[in-house]
Amino acid sequence: MINHDNLADYQEPYLYDLENQETGEAGAFYLALAQKTGGPVLDLGCGTGRFTIPIAQAGVDITGLDIVPGMLARAQTKASGLAIQWVEADARNFQLSRQFSLIFESGAMFQHLLTRADAEAMLACVRAHLAVNGGFAITVPFPKPAQMEPELEEKEWFRYETGDGRTICVSGTSYYDAVNQIYHETAVRRWEDAQGRTVERIAPLALRRYFPQELESLLHYNGFTVVARYGDWDSNPLTAESPMLLIICHLS
Repeated sequence: MINHDNLADYQEPYLYDLENQETGEAGAFYLALAQKTGGPVLDLGCGTGRFTIPIAQAGVDITGLDIVPGMLARAQTKASGLAIQWVEADARNFQLSRQFSLIFESGAMFQHLLTRADAEAMLACVRAHLAVNGGFAITVPFPKPAQMEPELEEKEWFRYETGDGRTICVSGTSYYDAVNQIYHETAVRRWEDAQGRTVERIAPLALRRYFPQELESLLHYNGFTVVARYGDWDSNPLTAESPMLLIICHLS
């Protein structure tokens, strides 16, 4: 049974898209990687198709998999008839009866798997669906001390216009559970409806943090060999100042 815990932040796909409009350097990285492999490609945690759709538009055979039906429904609408297979499934337990030259997750899906058992279940599925010479790309933020400082008082993070007359104010709180290496945030979105009443949506979110050696060991002991390690979308080497950890691996 699919577990929809920890997914409150994805229940309004329209707002999600407004808050995540640009694919930028990440989109260019995945597009180049997909074109290099030639497909087929599997996008794990594809959401509303931010990366899936541009890759399909470039003529690459791609499948998008996500656990949230509303996100997939919006992705299908945006895809406008592109030949994309959309799959509603849990990344810890899926069977597509095919293998892929490239499997990637774009940096958030893997962090939603809060325990080692969950992560290993997902990696087992990747292993079963990855072609012999295929590549698996995984991305996580590089944990920094500043990100571990709690913000227990609600602060405004940003605001934006929706195009239908609403101004969405996004604020929240956060703290870091150092023992379990889990970052917790609670996002609060507020706007006024047509009658001038305040609408409030509260979305708690928990994300697992990984350190470089820890992630590489997890991959190693689950049947993967790291072939490239970068610190940003420009494929620069990983350093202590890098904002992220991007690993590409093959089956061992």
